[in-house]
Amino acid sequence: MAGELEGKVSIVTGGGSGMGRATSLLLAREGAAVAVADVNDEGGEQTAAQIEDLGGESLFVHTDVSSEDDVVNAVARTVERFGKLDSMVTAAGISYAKYVEGDDDTDPFLHPEAGSNLNKPTEQWQKVIDVNLTGVMLCAREAARQMVNEGHGGTIVNFASINAYNPSPILTDYSVSKAGVVMLTRCFAVEFGPRGIRVNAVAPGPIETPMLARVQRAGVSGWGNVPLQRTADPHEVAEAVLFFTSDRSSYVTGKTLGVDGGISTV
Repeated sequence: MAGELEGKVSIVTGGGSGMGRATSLLLAREGAAVAVADVNDEGGEQTAAQIEDLGGESLFVHTDVSSEDDVVNAVARTVERFGKLDSMVTAAGISYAKYVEGDDDTDPFLHPEAGSNLNKPTEQWQKVIDVNLTGVMLCAREAARQMVNEGHGGTIVNFASINAYNPSPILTDYSVSKAGVVMLTRCFAVEFGPRGIRVNAVAPGPIETPMLARVQRAGVSGWGNVPLQRTADPHEVAEAVLFFTSDRSSYVTGKTLGVDGGISTV
């Protein structure tokens, strides 16, 4: 599988579905060996199997990104299997505390009152921050540590969101976590740049993923505020990740690219 990432090794968190899966498959098509890290065992195993069906090399590692032990293990398992680490993509995330469990009663799209800051238990706020912000920090930090130990540069691509720039009365924890990812990306870019490690982020808009499907269940369907007048396929975000992961972006670091159909311009 010759391509732009031939001989490279990547970890993709949240690789079991949606944008994480699309990214895993694209990086593999471009020649990278991909470790799929996800809390969803079934989805993660499926993605790894799809990569191998394409003729690529893959590994699935059960990973809760909010667990430091799990993140350290994911990096260690990847290096044990493939010998090194060149890039980390932090696609894992949740829109509300019980997203993974699919708990409808606390889904802020189905029940806006559950998303209100007046009603939301502190532990639910903390869960979103733990996964979406602390989880990104842990993954990026452990990847950078490994890259420094190996004595070469590398790339880290974080997943923010257009919600980082749009205040929400029902998704405050999510929006704050994603705004944090934008600043974390900038801070790490400054810190790790002298080591040859580039750190960038993507900020997706409405993408056809399981998370968006939950929004649509709540009756939100029109995209009149999107200049391109449509939602996007996950592979369109994966293409942006590939840009940041490849040498095409060799002089780009600390940037967050909106992959949002133009929402952030209006």
